[in-house]
Amino acid sequence: MKKIFICLISVAMTGFTSCNKEAKKEPSLPFGLPGAYIVDMAIDNNNMLYFVTSEIDHDVETPIWSSFLPHRYYLSRKSEESGKIEILDDRYLPAGKICFDKNNHLLTYDDKSIYRVDGDLRHKIYEFPDIRSLSFIAVDNDNNIWAGGTQTGLYKIDAQLNVTHYHEYNSELPTNNVRDIHIDKDNNIWIVTGWLSDNQGILKISNEGQWTVYKDITSQNILCLVTDKNGHLWIGTGWDNENQSLMRFDGTGWETVTCRNDKNETVEGIVRYLQSDGRKLYVVIAKGKDLIDYYSYSHELLTFDGDKWNKKNEIPEDDWIGNLVVDNYRKVVWVWTLSKGLFFKIPF
Repeated sequence: MKKIFICLISVAMTGFTSCNKEAKKEPSLPFGLPGAYIVDMAIDNNNMLYFVTSEIDHDVETPIWSSFLPHRYYLSRKSEESGKIEILDDRYLPAGKICFDKNNHLLTYDDKSIYRVDGDLRHKIYEFPDIRSLSFIAVDNDNNIWAGGTQTGLYKIDAQLNVTHYHEYNSELPTNNVRDIHIDKDNNIWIVTGWLSDNQGILKISNEGQWTVYKDITSQNILCLVTDKNGHLWIGTGWDNENQSLMRFDGTGWETVTCRNDKNETVEGIVRYLQSDGRKLYVVIAKGKDLIDYYSYSHELLTFDGDKWNKKNEIPEDDWIGNLVVDNYRKVVWVWTLSKGLFFKIPF
């Protein structure tokens, strides 16, 4: 099971590095998007749709012994599904996740720096000293940027670009290893800390600045988190027990929740992604068939409204779900797959 996570993380960080060099036929993307694969998607404050896409760059030669396939990245946007695609940068780097701050600036990052993107120009906001790898950036309701990753500690960058660095020696942070973040509607900051025995848990920084650390929640790895319509925190987990992959915190206690499909059958697997549209919870379950080849994984998308589970059968199980984006303006959840480049719009 450890090999599953190593392969998944490696693929996500390198942008679809192939486990073998045999080239597969690249898919065509919807909406006239350039490239063959959707890397990330974000929605700005004016409800414009932004995409990072990629394709194998056949103009770059690599040694015959190398398993790495170089990719060319694009940054594009459009106002509506039927609108025209505007390619902002056809050689887009860095190719990390994208998000928007409260001033509608597009932000992205690589292993060591955060950038503000203006068309094909990138302005470096901050370069982190002596760190190994960023895992996330996020913007809270006060326009503070939060960032962290592998042995980085936790960084807060305010609107005036003043930087505060929290680590295990100057704060209540139990470890310098932080892995994921969720900012809820009340501006509480929820952060996954640690990795298995490395002080794994959840840190909550309330909107009033109070820090609370929750430890000994689960023996599994915590992979993702989100809050639901009731303000309850959900965490997706996985490692060696696929019966314990989803947990809920109601503010006082933690409970394991069994994932089910529309036939009320138990669905085992690793919870890779969680989202909430304010009504339903969206749960991506990964089930491995081959511990080495990530293309052999099957993914299922389930929804849960608090009473009833449902399975989204339109999502092919033989592909890998890239992520989910909640679009409150259009009242849909966008879902894309990686190897086939398929794109889905699921109404609330």
